[in-house]
Amino acid sequence: MRLDDYDAILCDLDGCLISGTTVLPGAKDVLDAAGERLVILSNNSTDTPETLSCRLQAMELRVPPERIVLAGTAALDHLVAFPDARICLYGSEVLRDYAQELGLTLTRAAPTHVVLTRDETYGYAQLRETLGLIASGAQLVVANPDVSHPGPDGTPVPETGSLLSAILSVHPELPYVIIGKPEPGLYRNALTRFKDGVGRVLAIGDNPRTDAEGAARLGFDFALVGPDTGIWRGLERFLRERAG
Repeated sequence: MRLDDYDAILCDLDGCLISGTTVLPGAKDVLDAAGERLVILSNNSTDTPETLSCRLQAMELRVPPERIVLAGTAALDHLVAFPDARICLYGSEVLRDYAQELGLTLTRAAPTHVVLTRDETYGYAQLRETLGLIASGAQLVVANPDVSHPGPDGTPVPETGSLLSAILSVHPELPYVIIGKPEPGLYRNALTRFKDGVGRVLAIGDNPRTDAEGAARLGFDFALVGPDTGIWRGLERFLRERAG
């Protein structure tokens, strides 16, 4: 089995290619080997494809915005289909700007939807506000269920799922919609980047609960990589095992 046997390669970001501002071992090798077959498919909910592409460029990883699919922007794209939506967005300034560019109405007064992303300012006051808005009828939309991603020193960095856990600790039966992995929508979004269609798809990730489960739901091959191997060595091991 070879990497060239795949028509599309959907690669996670944090823990696979980068950790914070650190490029992880083998990342450049994978980007070079995959070329235009690679799409970054990430539960990142602070960046847009444009800002992430610029950030990666500064780390000498060249991935254009059209080959980046992110859960945070996908959550906002999802709400464009609701013409009367009024949104309370907990998220970065970058995502707020993106929402306004889409023509979405941002408000904390009687919103129809509460959008939860990785908001580093989210605390007790925001938790109380969220619960109050939901009690008044707002639907909760969550960018992703990831509780954390690995930091550069190995310490977990809290993610959107940790904020969701706080909400569910108070309201455990609360219904909500998840946009990112492991839900299939993000994967299907990524595959639309291949205009001629795809045959065999390889997904790469470091999280069995989201990356692996999402790939399994769609029948894609999946390579689990991690800091113990680095992405290139992890891929080599996966391909050897697939070859038998």
